[in-house]
Amino acid sequence: MAEKTRIVVARLVRFEFLSKGGEALSSSSRHVLVSEVHWPRYTYQLRSSARTLEIKGAVREYGENDWIDAVLFKESVQLPSAVSFTLSVPAAPDVVSRVVAAIVKAGLGVVGDVAQEAAPTAGLGKMATAPFDALATLAGSATDPAPLGKASLIFDEALLSRGGERTLEFTAVRDISVQTSAASPNKGPSVRRRKIAVRKGDTVARAVVAFDAIG
Repeated sequence: MAEKTRIVVARLVRFEFLSKGGEALSSSSRHVLVSEVHWPRYTYQLRSSARTLEIKGAVREYGENDWIDAVLFKESVQLPSAVSFTLSVPAAPDVVSRVVAAIVKAGLGVVGDVAQEAAPTAGLGKMATAPFDALATLAGSATDPAPLGKASLIFDEALLSRGGERTLEFTAVRDISVQTSAASPNKGPSVRRRKIAVRKGDTVARAVVAFDAIG
């Protein structure tokens, strides 16, 4: 007997950075946040969404008026299934827009269902849904943002039937180094060095995500 299908909407409640990979925590930054639902239904192995994450400083609290900036995905899910999140390092606005646009292209121009239903104009360019495998081909280049951290959650019956909030920790998947410069002791050109800003396994961010069960 097939598992009952549940519809779940995921949205951000709070996002906190512990590290931005070498950039100051007090800075304003843009990131790509990718959500991947694994085996959401027996006919799908993977369903991915991407959105722009914009934060001034280290923490952002999402209120009712921030819904279009907080929503992550709306998906029909059957057990067993899970969701994973990938957060990019800070990137220039044009790079973030290109990556999200690439997912729109991979999805044949269809914006994520939940954003499109709520506010088609506001959602466009901020959220998209598509098979994530196409992203590297469509947007890949040396300037695309590298991952800063990843988080994951296994769905259970209680969460899918009643909803609730979960706190997720994003951990670095690799060492992240930054370039530094210092005056040369012999008054020559500045000496450039690289130092480790984040080590693999470090917690770089925490997010409170609300999962709203529908039906």
